[in-house]
Amino acid sequence: MRKVSPLFKAAAFAGAAVMLLAGCGSSNNASGGKTEALDENAKTTITFAGWSLDTTPEFQTLADGFMKDHPNITVKIKQYSADDYDTQLTSDISGKSQPDVFPIKNLQKYYTYAAESGGLADLSDIAASYDGDKNIDVSQYKLEDGKYYAMPYRQDSWVLFYNKDMFEKAGVSAPDGTWTWDDYTKAAEELKEKLPAAGYDAKSVYPMYQHGWQSVVQGFALSQTDGAYDDYFKGDYSYLKPYYERALKWQKEGLTIDWNTVNSTKVQYQAQFGTQKAAMLPMGTWYAATLVSQQKSGDADTFNWGMAPIPQNPDAATSDTPVTFADPTGLAVSSNISGQQLAAAKEFVKWASGEKGSEALAKIATTPAYFSDSVADTYFGTDGMANDDLSKKAWTDHKTNPENPVGAGTNTIQDVLNTVVHSGIMSGTSSIDDAIAKGTQDIKDQGVLQ
Repeated sequence: MRKVSPLFKAAAFAGAAVMLLAGCGSSNNASGGKTEALDENAKTTITFAGWSLDTTPEFQTLADGFMKDHPNITVKIKQYSADDYDTQLTSDISGKSQPDVFPIKNLQKYYTYAAESGGLADLSDIAASYDGDKNIDVSQYKLEDGKYYAMPYRQDSWVLFYNKDMFEKAGVSAPDGTWTWDDYTKAAEELKEKLPAAGYDAKSVYPMYQHGWQSVVQGFALSQTDGAYDDYFKGDYSYLKPYYERALKWQKEGLTIDWNTVNSTKVQYQAQFGTQKAAMLPMGTWYAATLVSQQKSGDADTFNWGMAPIPQNPDAATSDTPVTFADPTGLAVSSNISGQQLAAAKEFVKWASGEKGSEALAKIATTPAYFSDSVADTYFGTDGMANDDLSKKAWTDHKTNPENPVGAGTNTIQDVLNTVVHSGIMSGTSSIDDAIAKGTQDIKDQGVLQ
């Protein structure tokens, strides 16, 4: 099954974090996460944060599945804004009004929530229950003090979505699971030449679509470059350069929509790939559920598609296991609750992160955190899901490194790498070297490096 890397980087500020954690939250934080035993006969209600409930079924799916198994526990969902979730949650934690259970979207702000807010209960006992379980990796939530304040319930990874029909009609060899980024470039150049002759509009159809997010460049550079995680907190971002050189080449050759157009016209990757405006799309596995749904509803065209392992660094030694990236999506518990309410909240997190919760998510084509053979069979048995051998390999067999190394400076570093480095380079307002140099200096000036 899928190999998930335990790589993460704790910051030099962890000593202060330990003191913060020891002095905040409920008494449960000081007891290794242990609580009173859950009484299944006790009528208990817990609240659960979610967003975009009409279009994001995972929250209600988890709540319904858990309540079916625990009929005396009621889970009430509190809806947040998807775009403003972290801001709203931070405000609620500050006011001690956070829900009993709430998602941590990614690792960028996890350290801030876990080590500084005082709003998260210790879940180390749940983490310990997974010791030796090869179907799940919880290590990315471990802080330097050895404690855990969230558990993963989803673990997406970036793969290469590709349109099988476009490759076949153009007469171009499809991905075979061994591609490097140089192979990806070569295939895109061949598609650009041959797609018009296959009946595709040269003015609106592209060989690939590279979305505007910093992760589309920086996530791969960080995860696929030896030593980059060590360099991250030391202020050496030179590992980004070859990845940006390729990204600019793709823009210059018209292999993808340029970054400025993506941002000014608000291009959405779902529409670009789903309406066959792009033959290839590097994206997280979460997109599979959207594509399946949109093909059923008619919001996406009907065509044959698949997933392939993400292309690999051509400058690194080859490996049988492709290296990709993605942060887990986790669940945390409020430090303000106690008794049966706390016991029920923690039971919900354990259920959601385990095999039963993952089975429920797999049934709606959502990539879970627990990867047993049964979960994989359920996922690929979903109607409309690509289930060829290469798609299964791409989904199950890879090393997933984190997009956001965990540390006190993560949020600041990522913000600068986005606003100064990524935007400067991709918009053409700065050279690669100048943008990296300026971003590095800005990060140093903010005092978050080791």
